[in-house]
Amino acid sequence: MADDQKQIARQQHAHSPRSGLLQLLAQRNSDMQTADSISPITAIVYSDGPHFETFLQEITAALADKGLRLGGLVQHSRPNPHRVKCDMYLRDLATGELYAISDDRGPHARGCVLNTDRLLYACQKAQTGLSSRTDLLVLCKFGKTEVEGGGFRTLIAKALELSIPILIGVPLINLVPFREFSAGFAREVELSQFVTDRCSIAERLVWPLVPETEGTGRIA
Repeated sequence: MADDQKQIARQQHAHSPRSGLLQLLAQRNSDMQTADSISPITAIVYSDGPHFETFLQEITAALADKGLRLGGLVQHSRPNPHRVKCDMYLRDLATGELYAISDDRGPHARGCVLNTDRLLYACQKAQTGLSSRTDLLVLCKFGKTEVEGGGFRTLIAKALELSIPILIGVPLINLVPFREFSAGFAREVELSQFVTDRCSIAERLVWPLVPETEGTGRIA
């Protein structure tokens, strides 16, 4: 009887969403093997949210200038004189479209103002723009929603299916659950390691992920 229960548990785990994602990670990591091991996900670990937001906006602009075909969502926070909390938007890197993702919960609201339905809509729109021609998926945050099993997880899974490398921000407070989620298939880079030369940073971040086309200087 105990053996039967163990077999059932193994079968349930094998068909769980987390197990499916781990299989995709393992396959992606296998596909990307070269002389050196390359992780399919690069996580930029940070503790200063506004600093990282500006950093990611500048880095994605530098990557686009280098000719990369980017997909994904980058956060833009805009101060609102009538509220304590900023208005939050996500910019789709493939289309330039802006999606409002925050709720107006009054002038003195200090808690989470994220509207998860709007976040889901932005994720769905970004996912439709992913294809085998996408060079890199960039996601602004592995946040509370992702820790709880939602948010950008579907975009990550889709990118892995298409063998698209992923660049994602991870708040230090969420690093442990992110490590559980990525199961050893992500390399971590501290935001504090970078200097102010955004072009050099872009090259440093991307060269292990996206090979350069020989003789052109363009990232393939």
